Amino acid sequence: MSVTSKISGIGVYIPARKISNDDVLQMLKQRSEPYLNGDDLDAVLEAANEKLAKAGNVTRYWCEEDEYCTDIAYRASITALDDAGMSAGQIDLIIFTGMSKAFVEPATAHVLRHKLRALNANVIDTQDACTSFVKSIEIGHALILSGHYRRVLIVAGERTFDWADMVCKTRDELAWKFGSLTIGDGAGAIILEATDDDVYMEDRNHMKFSYQLSDGQYHLCTIGLNYSLGERYKLFTHTPNLFKAVYLVTRECVKNHFQNTVGHAAVYDNLFFHDVGKFAHSLMLSLLDDASITVRYPDATFYPEYGNVASVSLPLSMWRAREKGHFKKGNLAICVVPASGTQCGMVSLRY
Repeated sequence: MSVTSKISGIGVYIPARKISNDDVLQMLKQRSEPYLNGDDLDAVLEAANEKLAKAGNVTRYWCEEDEYCTDIAYRASITALDDAGMSAGQIDLIIFTGMSKAFVEPATAHVLRHKLRALNANVIDTQDACTSFVKSIEIGHALILSGHYRRVLIVAGERTFDWADMVCKTRDELAWKFGSLTIGDGAGAIILEATDDDVYMEDRNHMKFSYQLSDGQYHLCTIGLNYSLGERYKLFTHTPNLFKAVYLVTRECVKNHFQNTVGHAAVYDNLFFHDVGKFAHSLMLSLLDDASITVRYPDATFYPEYGNVASVSLPLSMWRAREKGHFKKGNLAICVVPASGTQCGMVSLRY
């Protein structure tokens, strides 16, 4: 029987430890003052404060020291299962995605399988920066189309505050360290389920994916491991140059998505995007306007309160929109996720 996939459950969990701009600026001061004289340190702190205000970030939430990526992912998964009216035993596949992992080997998804008691599920990990969730939805969707799986749990638990690098040894280093000041932790989960409902089967805009990648610009944002770029396990990103590169791939991705989608809609109900500040929101609205696309509920911003939550952007923005009554069953949404690499991933879907 021919089927497609639909989102049947969404879950989000945000840790309790609230971190203000004053908190991160104090960390920046304490960790940089062994290297900078008074004037240089003051200049770095002033510039960092101005950048935070310009971006619009006010607070973010971090895990406790003994609260791990699998702990917060478990909480988000439980919420998604409840939302779907589904038991963990009904899940066929767990895709653990995002940047934060429990192990190099085996897949972190094994931990979720055990904690959830999802003993009928196969497991796999996926990862590609902030596009991780979009690409994992595409993988889950394709596997459901293949008939091999009917219910797929996609979950990310982003504990990334450990990777924040707040040591500036010169004034110029702030350009590479500013991203660390905006890191926020959180977890998000989505359950994809097979359906033969005509609402989804006959919609040409449902589960349509597009990508645009630039070549050789992965150095603009990395978390080092076994390679020549960056310090191991520390975020290394040149924010100004990254934004310039991401703008170009996002512009092309948006243009190509609407040119290549057969029977594309000119009106969407929701816009969900990787929110990294005021610039990102303005960029998305401008690019959609250039493509003559109208969105009924375009304000899915969360950055002022939560900061940069990496791959959790997609489920978090969906969750918040639904809480406001803006994301309802049957809505047609467009999701745009720029990321390091540099790249942009898009998916249009009906909820």
